[in-house]
Amino acid sequence: MKRREKHLLQLSGSPVITVSAKLRLAIWLTLMVLLLAALVFGGVLFLNRSAMVGDPVQDLVGTVEKAVSSAELEDGAVDWEELSTYSHGAYCVYYDAEGKLMQAALPEELDLSGLEFRDNTIRTERIGGAEYYVYDNFVDLGGTGFWARGLISTMGGNGITHAITVITLSLVPILLILTLAGSWAISWDTFRPMEKILSMADSISSGDDLSARIDLKRGSLEMLRLSQAFDRMFERLERSFNAERQFASDASHELRTPITVILAACDRARRKARTPEQYSDALSTVEEQARSMSSLVQELLSLTRIEHNTGRYLLRDAELSGFVASCCEEFTPADAKGITLQTEITPGLRAKYNPALYSRIMQNLLQNAYRYGRENGQIRVRLYPDGAKTVLEVEDDGVGIAPEDLDKVWQRFWQADPSHSEGGSSGLGLAMVQEIAELHGGKATVRSEPGKGSVFTVTI
Repeated sequence: MKRREKHLLQLSGSPVITVSAKLRLAIWLTLMVLLLAALVFGGVLFLNRSAMVGDPVQDLVGTVEKAVSSAELEDGAVDWEELSTYSHGAYCVYYDAEGKLMQAALPEELDLSGLEFRDNTIRTERIGGAEYYVYDNFVDLGGTGFWARGLISTMGGNGITHAITVITLSLVPILLILTLAGSWAISWDTFRPMEKILSMADSISSGDDLSARIDLKRGSLEMLRLSQAFDRMFERLERSFNAERQFASDASHELRTPITVILAACDRARRKARTPEQYSDALSTVEEQARSMSSLVQELLSLTRIEHNTGRYLLRDAELSGFVASCCEEFTPADAKGITLQTEITPGLRAKYNPALYSRIMQNLLQNAYRYGRENGQIRVRLYPDGAKTVLEVEDDGVGIAPEDLDKVWQRFWQADPSHSEGGSSGLGLAMVQEIAELHGGKATVRSEPGKGSVFTVTI
């Protein structure tokens, strides 16, 4: 037995032998066919024995006596045509008083010549290679008579039973072999994809390549569904591992600067501070950097939850036009720079969205527009329908983005102009906008021209 067909498992300290599903299926089908054959064979034998009529000797005597009872004379001679020659498995042969054959209907292999007559005597004779009971009866019709000889196989009904037994014993082994071979072939073809699934699952679970997929192309419906379920699970695992690595990388990279500032402030306070004011300045620096770190960690956690929907954000159908107008009215920029905010909102629009997440879109896009907008410029917020979708546009007339950098704006911590990062920008705002748009089944895009401004569009 192949190694993969038979494994040794250690359960509760004792070895347990397990047999593959293919072998179990083949054995089960074979046993079922064997049981069915036994039941059919037994049923046939039962019906055959029930249909048999008692003792073959009694059948023989009864058939002969019934046949001769109908004998009649016609013009002083026996009417041979009225005598039956076969009934209930018994053959009847008729001779005249001198032993001359007068009426018979025997198979060619039954040769009765040379067989002497014995009146009212039942004996066993071997005829044509088989055993037969023979019974002779002389019928006296008053002045004339004839011999009636009957013969019947000593097997009687057992002949049929013997034939059934021979046929069954000949066919059952062939049937069992065909069943075993067929069930094994079908189960092997059915479970063959399982080998690929298990092999790929072991390879992926070992961590060698989390991007690998089973990608089963052919097989039974159940195996295809199982393969797809595994692929979806591996995809989620890959995203989770990537998110973990991304989070660790981002956190270690972005927290390095505030941690360095905190350590430097502490060291400076320890070495140089002499007055309460100097200690207070050091504590203010530590507090500012700690708040920056806290904000950054919170932003990273929020982005990770949105990216993987671990926060289970629910989307509900609600009015969107008033919500966007309210977000614009309530937004307070850190530095307005004399910028005017204008809105063009189609009234009565509804959409399926999460208010908390959509408000984050509004906040991040408006913060970005004010941060990179020009002095005394304008910001336009537009909301309008596009078929079954709603389109939000936030346009500024600021510094713009170079064409080669348009694809980079959605990357974490990337900023078109690092000089604008002062004031609490973490570089995660647009990455979060993109993730929220995708969570809503939509997308975020940007159009920009250096020196003339940018238009950020969110479609849900």
